[in-house]
Amino acid sequence: MTDSSERRPLNPRQLKWGARRKLREARREGRTGMLAYSVIPSNNRNGYRYFRSVVVREGSRELYRGNPDDRSVRWVDLAPGRHRLSFVVSDMGKEVALSQEFVLQPRQIIAAWCATTYSLKPFDRSPRPNRWHIGVLDGATRRQ
Repeated sequence: MTDSSERRPLNPRQLKWGARRKLREARREGRTGMLAYSVIPSNNRNGYRYFRSVVVREGSRELYRGNPDDRSVRWVDLAPGRHRLSFVVSDMGKEVALSQEFVLQPRQIIAAWCATTYSLKPFDRSPRPNRWHIGVLDGATRRQ
């Protein structure tokens, strides 16, 4: 698979409205966990050929799965401590993964979202990478 993924820093202001809403709620309740969603373009052509899914795993446990038909934001409770997460973009059985280890303190939140890409050219020499925006946010609510 010539597909690739790149990690970009998370800008909380770029989170979509539903994610910002769940983030405020989790901060208000003092929760620790992960917030995830994906932006996957759908194609009106043969969808099977270009079907993408986005998965976040911890070991063999699947924490999040997104596809073009499901644009919802998911919250997953995680215990404070060490977590090794894999951020995967899957395309017809082929996977491209990024892995990262996090040490979560109480009231911290991992926020991750992925914008996937695909090319309509069968042998594109320079495809754009899938973009993961990943960061750890402090659970304290800021009032200004």
